[in-house]
Amino acid sequence: MKTTVITDLPMIPEEYAQENYERIDWSDVDSEMSDGQRRFIHGLVQYYQPNKILELGVSAGGGTVVLLNALQENEKAELYSVDSATQFYGDPDLPVGHCALKKYSDLLNKKWHLFTGEDPACVMDKIEEKFDFCVIDTYHLHPVETLNFISILPWLMDGAVVVMHDTTAFEWRTQNTFLRMLAPRMLLSAVCAEKYIPDLPSGNMQVSNIASWQINADTRKYCQNLFDILYLPWETAISKNTCQNIRELVYKHYSDKMRYYDEAVKINRSMFLAKEYGVLNFETAYKKLKKNTIFYGAGFQMKKLLITLDFCDVEFDFEIWDQNADKIQIIDGYTVKMPDWDKKAQSSQVMIVMIENNEIYEDINKRFKKLGYILFHKIEGYLSLS
Repeated sequence: MKTTVITDLPMIPEEYAQENYERIDWSDVDSEMSDGQRRFIHGLVQYYQPNKILELGVSAGGGTVVLLNALQENEKAELYSVDSATQFYGDPDLPVGHCALKKYSDLLNKKWHLFTGEDPACVMDKIEEKFDFCVIDTYHLHPVETLNFISILPWLMDGAVVVMHDTTAFEWRTQNTFLRMLAPRMLLSAVCAEKYIPDLPSGNMQVSNIASWQINADTRKYCQNLFDILYLPWETAISKNTCQNIRELVYKHYSDKMRYYDEAVKINRSMFLAKEYGVLNFETAYKKLKKNTIFYGAGFQMKKLLITLDFCDVEFDFEIWDQNADKIQIIDGYTVKMPDWDKKAQSSQVMIVMIENNEIYEDINKRFKKLGYILFHKIEGYLSLS
């Protein structure tokens, strides 16, 4: 790999060796990056010629296609892709990385190694490699990207180039959901390193939505910055298992930072349920969730709730129904059942519909209200009742 300091590049990455980039038909690649962002990553790989590339966050595999296409001429190069999910979030019928699996199945387990269903903190010891290039494009909700980087830094060589996507994609809005996606920018701001940000305006912003930095001695010397931002309010919960895996990694590689990690987890655990669902006394609130509570929907909202409850150590009995139970089957260790469209509700039985779409909710409401269920649209509406 070249040793050029990233701030002294003799070329513009998104314009470098683009004839190789253009040999791919990008029209059939499900990519969440713009053409310019893909070219930026492709150009950096073509220029630096890294031997070991780490990719955190695979999704459909659009970014994976960029990396695999860029490294083909380097016989020594290998790509290690890690994603905590197993199925593509946009379509549960498709596996994580389906675009790359379609185009580069011949490289799988040769030049390309795919790890799904596990957090990076669990995977790195299994890989046992040192990396000279990395792309991070994961969850975007704090503290995920920071925890990801803490988990991989011991495996990044000095001089390794790190690319971070969505550094200015600060919001995610749907019909009923608003998320603040500040994690990539927070990490970019906190890390000490040589930084290079391309001239790639994004949307109505003049600043680029993709950035890069290069690992140096200061990155490790000032890693306290990474632990400091963990104290800021978390936008998503982390499962107890993941918290413990990261804790073991911190103990092994950052032993003097243990108390900062533990305190950050403790602080956020105590405030998270109240912040997320707007109820202060959760011991009282969750007593409302009886054994016969039914959650309808096994998608993003339900997964988010299950992780939140696990993170905050809240337990109760319930069932999860979803009309796609034959495909989903399990969500975060819980069995998903097919809805019983004819079964009458027990006395005062509650059904909480964990689906964003209002039209779908109204349809479910009509069908189950006739059977005697008391329905609520998402759990915050239920818990907020006095």
